[in-house]
Amino acid sequence: MSGGGKIQFVGTYSYATGDMYCGTLDITGKPAGRGILYYIETGECDVGIFDSKLRQLGEGVRFSRDRDAAFRLMDGELEGGAMDLERALQIVELEQTPAVRTRDTIPAPTTYDPARHKQMKAYYVYRQLAGLPLNESPCGPSPWLPRWKQDPVE
Repeated sequence: MSGGGKIQFVGTYSYATGDMYCGTLDITGKPAGRGILYYIETGECDVGIFDSKLRQLGEGVRFSRDRDAAFRLMDGELEGGAMDLERALQIVELEQTPAVRTRDTIPAPTTYDPARHKQMKAYYVYRQLAGLPLNESPCGPSPWLPRWKQDPVE
């Protein structure tokens, strides 16, 4: 829980366009704070503080498709030219550049596979019997969620 009595979570919010927001969400699951907005068509991403209507507030950074260039944003609008990647990471307080996310990097959907279903079920049964938390994915951590510099080490 953060200041002001608002409950906040960390997660993702996907849009019908394929764009995806990863970061702080409010109780309704919509963007509400610091995060990364991935644009599926261009492959670019914006990092900053967002409101529930996905408007960027204040200073932020846009990373290029290949994450080899960064540009300063002010209230969602480009301001100035390219900047050094290290400086961009300092401004938005990220440990590393965001993961690349384009139509080409998303795996093709698969159909129902009984063997995969059995394997996933066995994973969660094992974790339950071992007294381990059930909220850890068998696929590993999400590459899309931001790793902020002041986050505690997991």
